[in-house]
Amino acid sequence: MSDRLSAHEEKALAYAQAHLGAIAFIDRHLFEPLDLERVARAAGYSTSEFSRRFAAMQGESVMAYVRGRRLETAAARILADPDARLIDLAIECGFTSQAAFTRAFTRAFGEAPGRLRRCADDSPPQRRRRAGPVASTPVLDERIEQLPELELFGMSARFTPANYVELAGLWERLVALRQAAGGSRRDENFAVFLDREPGGTFEYFAAWRAWSEAAPAPLERVTLPAGRYLVFRHRLREGPLLPQLTAGQEALDRVRRREGIAWDFERHPANFGVVCRWIDHYLPLDETARRVAPRPPATREPARTARTFVLA
Repeated sequence: MSDRLSAHEEKALAYAQAHLGAIAFIDRHLFEPLDLERVARAAGYSTSEFSRRFAAMQGESVMAYVRGRRLETAAARILADPDARLIDLAIECGFTSQAAFTRAFTRAFGEAPGRLRRCADDSPPQRRRRAGPVASTPVLDERIEQLPELELFGMSARFTPANYVELAGLWERLVALRQAAGGSRRDENFAVFLDREPGGTFEYFAAWRAWSEAAPAPLERVTLPAGRYLVFRHRLREGPLLPQLTAGQEALDRVRRREGIAWDFERHPANFGVVCRWIDHYLPLDETARRVAPRPPATREPARTARTFVLA
C-alpha cells in the first residue's frame, strides 16, 4: 500500500484539523456572541460547507454544540460553587430567563439545575446529544488480554479543550519523524492517556512501537508494563465519527471511575477511519500497574532531547 494520501484523504485530514480548530475557537470565545458565520470564518470555510461538515462529524449543528458547551460549563459551575445564582448562569449562557435556562438544562442533562446542586457526586453530568442511536449506544466488545511488556517511541503533550486543535499537529510531527526513519505513516499507532482530569484535560503520549534500541531525538521512549488488561474494542459504525468516539469515552469513563484506573492506552489500527473503523482501549488490571498514575518527568533538561520513562 502506498504511503501517499489520496485526494479524498487529504481533504478529510484538512477538514479534521479545521474542525478541531473550530472546537478550540468556540471554547475560547464560548460566552461571547457566537453564530455560524463567525465560527465558519474562523475555520476558513463557507457557512454552508462548514455547517454540513460540522454536523456530519460532530453529530449536531454548530449552534447546538455551542449551547451544549455553555450548559456543560454551567453544570460545572453549579457543582463547584453552591452560591452561584441560576439567573446569572442563565444570562451568561445567553438565555432570556431562568425558566428558559432550566428547561434547556433539564433537556440536556435529564435533571433540573436545582436538583444537581443537591447531588452528592461532584462529577459533571453527561449531556444528552441529539445524534441518534449511533452516538448513544457504542458497540464495545469486552475481553481480558495478557500483554507482554510493550516498548513505544513517541511524543507527549498536555491537552485541554482549548488546545485540542494542536493534537493533530502532534501526530503530523510524529508521522514526519517516523517516515524520516524509514517507517510508514500507515503503521498502527498508540495513544497513552495520563492524568485524566474532569473537563477533558489529560497528558497524551502519541506513539508507535519502538523500532530500535534507543529513541531517536526528539522522540521519547515509554515502556508499558506487562500484565492483564481489560480491553474494549469500540466498533465504529458508518456516520458521524466524533459523537461515536465521545459516547465510547463516556462509557469507558464510568468503568475507569468504578475500577479506580488512573491511566490507560489505546491502539489504533493501520489506516484507521478509512478502512478500519475500530479502536482497542486497554485498561490495566494488575495492581502494580494501577496503583500509580505514571507520567513523564515534569521538567525537561535543555541539553537532552530523548528520554526514557517506564509506566509502572
